[in-house]
Amino acid sequence: MPADMKTVRELIRITGDYLEDKGIESARLNAERLLSDVLGLSRIELYLQHDRPVLGEELDRYRDHVRRRAAGEPLQTLIGTTEFYSRTFKVEPGVFIPRPETERLVEVAAELLTPADRRLIAPLAVEIGCGTGVVGVSLAVEVPQLELYGTDINPAAVALSEHNARLQGVAARTHFLTGNRFDPLPEQLRGQVDLLVSNPPYIRHAELDDLPAEVQRDPREALDGGDDGLKYYRALAAQIERWLRPDGWIVVEIGADQDEAVTEILRASGGRDVTVTKDYNDLPRVVAARNGA
Repeated sequence: MPADMKTVRELIRITGDYLEDKGIESARLNAERLLSDVLGLSRIELYLQHDRPVLGEELDRYRDHVRRRAAGEPLQTLIGTTEFYSRTFKVEPGVFIPRPETERLVEVAAELLTPADRRLIAPLAVEIGCGTGVVGVSLAVEVPQLELYGTDINPAAVALSEHNARLQGVAARTHFLTGNRFDPLPEQLRGQVDLLVSNPPYIRHAELDDLPAEVQRDPREALDGGDDGLKYYRALAAQIERWLRPDGWIVVEIGADQDEAVTEILRASGGRDVTVTKDYNDLPRVVAARNGA
């Protein structure tokens, strides 16, 4: 083997060290995922073929991937997919990339749709700001009779959500619509919704430029929550009584320091039985409230 030729094992080691020096979290995992994508192998298959040489076009593509990742391009957009709730979803540049902590939003919402004391028959859910569709699609998979409507102001996000719904086999029960918040929803849904779910923009406007470079590649409109980060929670809370059925639930993801403020906003809009759920880093992440109308 020529001296400059590298095997799978060597590339993973070298790349992991390089990305770690560049400040990339989980650097070795990133190296594995990038090489898996280039070679068309699973991570397990990489290690079964650890002595395989990587050369030619494959090596050129891999080096390009590594350069772009070191420069801050998200792993998900580089390989075109993300893992969420143990499933693979397509992602694209220009659409907000879901974070692992958002899985808690799905967990809480799914539990509310399948309560232990009674099971809702064909529940109806609405997601505001569907993005890649991972939240709504995951809920549709977890709750087999669920019918879901999702909206997003970004047409590319709506198209991506539709693709992911087809990918996960729930396209027949999901409807993604382009428009601002509640505007595209059919009027007949008013007062009928069992669950309103959202991961809205919640970064304070003044803090946007301080975000990591990788996060700043997300669309600004998917991050900017206004001066205090609470703009969209007020807009959602104002629609609780209009769209939710009596005793229906609103469930939202929040920033780690927003639990008290969002709780108060929901209570002021008629929400009751408010609960706060922490993520796996022990930070407040999800607030849920029941429609008290």
